[in-house]
Amino acid sequence: MYDYTAADADEVSFKDGDTIVNVQAIDEGWMYGTVQRTGKTGMLPANYVEAV
Repeated sequence: MYDYTAADADEVSFKDGDTIVNVQAIDEGWMYGTVQRTGKTGMLPANYVEAV
């Protein structure tokens, strides 16, 4: 839904419209997954993405 720029080394950046694959819920606010466009894997904020 939104662009996100990684703030820490264990996070991944993504753009609105990117597909996140291999998603795992970490806790209420964070997920772990791979940005398909870049191939990078890491944590991302759950409220910035939506399931499709």
